[in-house]
Amino acid sequence: MLHFVQTLALMTASVDPSGAGPASLKETAAKITAEVDGAAATEQASPAPTGGYKIVHQDGATTLTLENAEISLSNRLQFRFTEEIPPSNVRLPGTTEDGQSKPTFRIRRAKTSLEGWFWKKELTYEIQLSWAGPEAGASTQTPLEDALLTWDASKKGSFKITLGQFKVPLGRQEMTSSGRLQFADRSILNGEYTRGRDIGLQLSGRVANDKVEYFAGVFNGNSASRTSNDNTKLQYNARVSFEPFGKVAYSESAFEGWDKPLLAIAGQFENNDLSGATNLTDLNTTILGADLMYKYKGFSLFAEYYNRKRKPEAVSGGSSNTSGPAAQSGGAYHSNGYNVEAGYFLKRDKVEIAARFAEYDPADQVPSNERSEKGGVFNYFILKHTLKVVADFRVLHDDLVKETAKELRIQTQFVF
Repeated sequence: MLHFVQTLALMTASVDPSGAGPASLKETAAKITAEVDGAAATEQASPAPTGGYKIVHQDGATTLTLENAEISLSNRLQFRFTEEIPPSNVRLPGTTEDGQSKPTFRIRRAKTSLEGWFWKKELTYEIQLSWAGPEAGASTQTPLEDALLTWDASKKGSFKITLGQFKVPLGRQEMTSSGRLQFADRSILNGEYTRGRDIGLQLSGRVANDKVEYFAGVFNGNSASRTSNDNTKLQYNARVSFEPFGKVAYSESAFEGWDKPLLAIAGQFENNDLSGATNLTDLNTTILGADLMYKYKGFSLFAEYYNRKRKPEAVSGGSSNTSGPAAQSGGAYHSNGYNVEAGYFLKRDKVEIAARFAEYDPADQVPSNERSEKGGVFNYFILKHTLKVVADFRVLHDDLVKETAKELRIQTQFVF
């Protein structure tokens, strides 16, 4: 319509090709043209009107914003090549002799995530589905990983209530998305001490001028996507992180912290009593842990420590069943583990190298049974974690059976 009015004014002014027409007619046409141009510029600069929408694609996510809701869609794909090199006395499935290596291509992860807010911005939601098999703690019967609703009761992030299925607040590396890891995967500690997702209720927030983050939750204590609890007891978790120089995101590699150092020091607790959950000797498990993350000028340092105590059911009073290795070991036992990772950008936000050393003792009552992981990684980032290539090599040693395995992993990640 604006273009039509502008054209009409110009046509009117050009009726007299000699230019000798009435000055008032030419001046009027020029005035109309100027006003129309101004109106068009205003229309282009103005945001979407009430009841409209806005679509933005950024950092691998497409976000649709409406007047009373927002939804963000993202997909994550990890394509991996693995070369398994077993101990010289071990034959892998599909090989013809002991110690023979085995190359494999696989889709390590393929996930779809929907998140956003509705009605009010303090009411947020998240749903995540996994198409390439379940992660640790997730169900093998459904692709559902996360399904949660969070209400920011404080309206400023200091007190939030979350309901649904999501990651239990134990371990910074476990709480960090697999799409934001420094290595191709988490360390061997995560499979031993953390359980991943569960269904429950959580309180969380950031306080003390955004320098302290806290979590406190109660969960079923069994695998995710179960229809009921396995016994009459619940799992309890608590985590507090002190971040004196500002918020430290759950993301590895030092993309942040170039201008000022970032530091996060956290302590955590978990208790999960599975007494009576099965007909075997169930365990009452208590975990204390701590972790640290430091980033500055391309250097990153991550460390974590776990101290786990387990009481077999026969000792903790839940059953008279004394079968199983835990009960036969003579009562409660401890398990300690730690992981240290350090990385450095050779070229800012593009080329990174890092090293890892992790070790844990499954049970202190069994001598010389430590398990360890040593590894190094080379990362090439095209669009930070959104598009990257990861190549790592690690050595896995089991002291109990005196075996050492090796593994090469090359992985490409797309987030779109």
